[in-house]
Amino acid sequence: MSVENRRTFLSWLSKSGLVLAAAGTTMAGRTAAAADPRDILVFTNATLIDGTGAAPRPDTTIVVAGNRILAVGQHGIAPPAGVRVVDLRGKYVLPGLWDMHTHTVDLDRILLPLYIANGVTSVREMWGVPFVRAVHRRIASGEILGPRMVVASNIVDGPNSWLVNLWRDNSPIQVRTAAEARAAVRQAKRDGADFVKVYSLLRDDTLAAVAGEAERLRLPIAGHAPDTVSVVRSSALGMRTQEHLYALYVDVSSARDEIRHAIENTPVDPASPFDYFFAVRELERQAIKSYDPRRAAGVFDTLARNRTALTPTLTVLKLFTSSPDEIRDVSREKYVPEWVLRLRWAVGEGSLPPDQVAANRAFFEASARLVRDAADAGVTMVAGTDGGFLAPYVLAGFCLHDELELMVRIGLTPMQAILSATRDAARTVGMGQVSGTVTPGRFADLLVVDGNPLTDIRNTRRIHAIVANGRFINRAERERMLAEVVAEAKRIPPPAVQHLGSCCTPLPTGS
Repeated sequence: MSVENRRTFLSWLSKSGLVLAAAGTTMAGRTAAAADPRDILVFTNATLIDGTGAAPRPDTTIVVAGNRILAVGQHGIAPPAGVRVVDLRGKYVLPGLWDMHTHTVDLDRILLPLYIANGVTSVREMWGVPFVRAVHRRIASGEILGPRMVVASNIVDGPNSWLVNLWRDNSPIQVRTAAEARAAVRQAKRDGADFVKVYSLLRDDTLAAVAGEAERLRLPIAGHAPDTVSVVRSSALGMRTQEHLYALYVDVSSARDEIRHAIENTPVDPASPFDYFFAVRELERQAIKSYDPRRAAGVFDTLARNRTALTPTLTVLKLFTSSPDEIRDVSREKYVPEWVLRLRWAVGEGSLPPDQVAANRAFFEASARLVRDAADAGVTMVAGTDGGFLAPYVLAGFCLHDELELMVRIGLTPMQAILSATRDAARTVGMGQVSGTVTPGRFADLLVVDGNPLTDIRNTRRIHAIVANGRFINRAERERMLAEVVAEAKRIPPPAVQHLGSCCTPLPTGS
């Protein structure tokens, strides 16, 4: 940008009436001086849903310079010549979306563009294996386009974990003692993890050791509330989020003590650890049948007070309480390698007897009530999907919109759903000052849609454009990205060893 053009641009900013970044015109000057003219974008005439919970703001202008939002508001004078202006009349702008529970397996050439093409500009990776850390570095360096990543440690679990070699040759760290648990946290720190992922087979002593060492090293902890530890205890130990509603089902039951005793006395067979997983899930199904609202209120109060968020992953819950025909979306299958489709349908073959169908529906509805009650009690919900290819039928990017739709379907408001994938998600991972809202100074991550998602949450799917880390992706470029994914899906051969499951839903399915 020439000196004269820069002066003209800064003069317009100062006179425009727009709200600038916190550092004011000083920051604006530095940003504009450093930016290539092509990196300055002025979006005009948009209706802004800014992610703060405020009402939509019509006729809003958003100025982006590089990878930051420079100014937001209504401008009184036209932008100067030479600045790229994008008219968003009739469009709605939201913050770029977060998916708070993802697994970017080594099909990154498919998954990364699908996140971005769906407006998912940030993800929380829940299994920080070396491949994922390498992808994170490549995105951060600008080598490849992909979502902003917050990356977990390797999973820290108890002995006899069912995750051993679940995905290629990756396995969790299995700890038996407090000393081993503390060592696992130190390893997470050396690996550069953003947080420690804890898992189902930890015991009270090992979870407490993880929490203490993580606090000392200033690492958050998140993941599964362990099966034998109450969610209240896990929350008190500092869990930032608890995933999939695990353990919560038991703690809100009038039969809590009896069911917890049964879980304590359910052995893990090293030769068949999945048996334990499904046995505990069945006990949780029984627990929710004796849901106790008064007991639940106390649990929710603790979670809210401790700022422990829930990631209900309704998409996965729906998956495992539905028949394949109910959840199949043929329009998405072109983005998936044929060998993955064959595996998926092998997993879902056969129909369920009517009594199982009814039981599944009842369990989903009971889970929905649990989420609604928790949200009404002030517990923060964050949108996460288990997205990737690890869980069958759950496709990266697309499934985040499924999650938002399910949140609204079970009784949350569209605004609550949007906040779960924007402001509240960013706050939960400690990035609320740089992400999650369309506010001056935040990262330039935006989703532009053709309809108002506050009147119909499904409008988040009607994508007009995306801004990902300052890069503007219009409709035509988005279509090219999706076409490239289709071509890539046809080229990718099957791996030598095929695993299909997820950190929350090992296969085979059932219960």
